[in-house]
Amino acid sequence: MNIKRPATYTFSYFLFLFLFFGSSFPSLYSQNTVTGRVIDTQKKPVYSVAVSIEGTTIGEYTNEQGEFLLTNVPAGNRTVTVSGLGLKTVKAKINVLSGKTTVIPDIEISNSLELDEVVVTGKSEARQKQEQAYAVSVLDLKKSYNTVAPLSKMLSNVSSVRIREDGGVGSNYNFSLNGFSGNQVKFFLDGIPMDNFGSSFNLSNISVNMAERIEVYKGVLPVSLGADALGGAVNIISRKDANYLDASYSIGSFNTHRISLNGAYTDLKTGFTVRANTFFNYSDNDYKVFVPIKDLESGKTIEEKWVKRFHDDYKSMGIKFETGITNKSYADYLLAGIILSKNDKDVQTGAVMDAVYGGVRAKSESMIPSIRYKKEDLFVEGLSASLYGAYSMVNSFSIDTLARNYNWLGEWAEKKAKGERAYTDSKIKNREWLANANLSYMIDNHQSVTLNHVFSSLNRKIHDAVDPENESNKIPQKLTKNITGLGWQIKYDRWNANVFGKMYTTNSSTYKIENQYLSNQSLEKLTDSKTNFGYGAAFTYFILPKLQGKLSYEKAYRLPESSEMFGDGLVQQRNPDLKPESSNNANLGFIFEQIFKEHTLYVETNLIYRDTKDFILKDVSTATAVTSYKNMGKVRTKGVEGGLKYQFKRLLQAGVNFTYQDIKDVQKYEKREGSYVGNDVFENVNYKRRIPNIPYIFGHGDIGLRFQDIAMKDTELSLDYSLNYVWKYYLSFPGMGAKASKKVIPEQTSHDISLGYTMQGGKYSVIVECTNFTDTKLYDNYRLQKPGRAFNLKLRYFLK
Repeated sequence: MNIKRPATYTFSYFLFLFLFFGSSFPSLYSQNTVTGRVIDTQKKPVYSVAVSIEGTTIGEYTNEQGEFLLTNVPAGNRTVTVSGLGLKTVKAKINVLSGKTTVIPDIEISNSLELDEVVVTGKSEARQKQEQAYAVSVLDLKKSYNTVAPLSKMLSNVSSVRIREDGGVGSNYNFSLNGFSGNQVKFFLDGIPMDNFGSSFNLSNISVNMAERIEVYKGVLPVSLGADALGGAVNIISRKDANYLDASYSIGSFNTHRISLNGAYTDLKTGFTVRANTFFNYSDNDYKVFVPIKDLESGKTIEEKWVKRFHDDYKSMGIKFETGITNKSYADYLLAGIILSKNDKDVQTGAVMDAVYGGVRAKSESMIPSIRYKKEDLFVEGLSASLYGAYSMVNSFSIDTLARNYNWLGEWAEKKAKGERAYTDSKIKNREWLANANLSYMIDNHQSVTLNHVFSSLNRKIHDAVDPENESNKIPQKLTKNITGLGWQIKYDRWNANVFGKMYTTNSSTYKIENQYLSNQSLEKLTDSKTNFGYGAAFTYFILPKLQGKLSYEKAYRLPESSEMFGDGLVQQRNPDLKPESSNNANLGFIFEQIFKEHTLYVETNLIYRDTKDFILKDVSTATAVTSYKNMGKVRTKGVEGGLKYQFKRLLQAGVNFTYQDIKDVQKYEKREGSYVGNDVFENVNYKRRIPNIPYIFGHGDIGLRFQDIAMKDTELSLDYSLNYVWKYYLSFPGMGAKASKKVIPEQTSHDISLGYTMQGGKYSVIVECTNFTDTKLYDNYRLQKPGRAFNLKLRYFLK
């Protein structure tokens, strides 16, 4: 058995990037920008205090270095206000010059308690997003850059979110939000759809250090995102720092390595900008699993025991690069970019661990050139325009050519037929044009309108080297989508509202196998066109200064994705008959935040209702170890979620969230059409039963301590603990079969702990982490065991 190791050229590549971005950066150029630093009486930087421009809504919190950056500040004489808990409010007079950066000398504040004078007027961008009418949770990642976990794990901190992984690093994962999962929830990077970025550029590979925050929309989406999401969306916002370098390296159990390098450079005079985000991940994934051992001659299970996974290596790398100009009279930004990424993955199992492979592999490579443009006050004041265009070239490879049967001991025996699962050496070529145009106009100080259009056109071709004459592979497959949205917003101090409408059109071209398994089996070309109309509204009102209520409703549609209709050529089967999903979504939520002296309390709760037609559900076949997608007539979701956060000074922060969702099949009668026994209508035996293979009770909790100036000045010692819990749920419908024979994903609790130490105000960091430290057997999916106890060490260097 040959174990692959991280290639030397990869480390050389990242060393080159480090040196390229590691030069000293000039100051940020930004039109009408105010920047500076807040320090205490000991000349130390002060973190997370509010800095605002008096008489405006412009404000931000200081970062770990005490620095702040205020953009789009009106020119002229202004007053900067600095305030925070237990701090005396400080004001500074400044003169803001048009088209210039105003650098303020260090602002010194004291910690004398004059609470009557404390008025927190500035709000971070994350907090402003949280106060929108939409049901949205915002994760501010600025405090999480020292964590080892990728972006996908950070989302577990959000109520109603569940990340389900098949195994270790690089394994397939499923994102669930309010009972919707997979492609029902859309992902964006700075408002750009990530549908066809390829499997190598995804949440489990991207480092936390790449993003500033994550916005999780639970239901209604802003028109500007322009997506056919059924139950919500995740929008990853990249870091806006103009000049910085953030490099990190982590090493951990199972020969796991993660490298992340993020940086940006902006020239003060010309506005020339360069931004880059890179990553490299590698793991042997040779953790132990408890599995059945089969005798290769008889095919019978002889025992169950703990063994190491032996064919699960994973390697991925990628870079997101942009360059262009910013803050010009004709463009706020005009950036050309490219995403390059690839991964190489050994496939150890099928849809369950009863199937074990020793030679199956999957690979992916992506190249996505793009261009972005945005201009505020285009031609007239209040008119804003943005445009994104990209051409996605993604190749996916599936290799299964060995004529062998394996067991979990790594033993193998020859067999007559080639292919451990399905004999293939295929290449799937996906080519997609994508365009997103957004136009908005401020009618007055309280009203605005937004028009958005998203166009995507994907072409798929398949070539199988071991079956080049396969007729089905010679039929090109195409999927085109157009989504147009028009929205109106009205906003006042205590309330705001959004009303919108959307039009969805889709055109598909593929094939279907007729009379399968019969002597007259044939391929039939299929073309289909559909148009649907959706609409909705979102409203929020501050019942009390600290208590906010939110109400939203949407008639939403979600068009099937190419991967669901066409399959992946390996484990996931195709279904060209999938229909668009539609859903009536309603949310009612409340947010309460109270700041009292040195304590901060934040409480959020949300009631959800989803009435979905033609629900697309992922089905797992334990007999053939494959998956597929199918429509279910009607599904109804009722649920409640809640979260609580508490902070004491900078010393202690804690949080907990909980989700309960009751998801049931409410299709009373079903129709059977085109079957061998004819067409008929029959009663649905699963009527009003809970939908299987979806967790319905789960929660997360965390607590962290921060100690300042330990051993040296400008240092911080952190200790963090987190807990994840999920109640047991069935793989199949709970009403079918005897209880003792039901396949169950068991109840489970996992515990993680980490210890970190930062020096020189965050310039150097060392973090040690232990995940699943109780070494519990964990399963997100039926009979797909996740890693046991694992240790990780992360080293980070940050230059501002």
